Amino acid sequence: MRFTQVKNMLEQIRDFHGQLAEYYDQLSSDTEQQRIKLLLEHMSKHEQDLQEGLRAYEETASRGAMDTYVDCEYCNEILVTCKQTPIAPETSVEGVVAAAMDIDNCLMRFFREAAQQAETETVREIFRNLVEMEEAELRKLALGALQMTDT
Repeated sequence: MRFTQVKNMLEQIRDFHGQLAEYYDQLSSDTEQQRIKLLLEHMSKHEQDLQEGLRAYEETASRGAMDTYVDCEYCNEILVTCKQTPIAPETSVEGVVAAAMDIDNCLMRFFREAAQQAETETVREIFRNLVEMEEAELRKLALGALQMTDT
């Protein structure tokens, strides 16, 4: 669907974060490498935090902005791309981190594109705030991954 309400778009992203959390959790169960297991558990928690952050954001955003329709043709293509980033259980720590960062960068492109497409400043601000939230979580993920490679 090309046009959707902001609240539906955010719900789609929230669900995506939930799916990623489950995916990382499953990969963690499938790997024998302790560092990878810990990293994937950390990444699962990272995705759960993003999912909860989105849920909290949705609850505080203005109803009018959440009900606004936005053009999401390009955004849907970005989500499909995000979902196609595979991580195999035998991947190195660096490979897992690179794939996770690719996904987060992909989501930030999604939010930036949505902000550019938005017709009102209120909706643009929602997506800018979500970019900032993703950036903050990406920094936390990178720091956690760096700490794991140091051990």
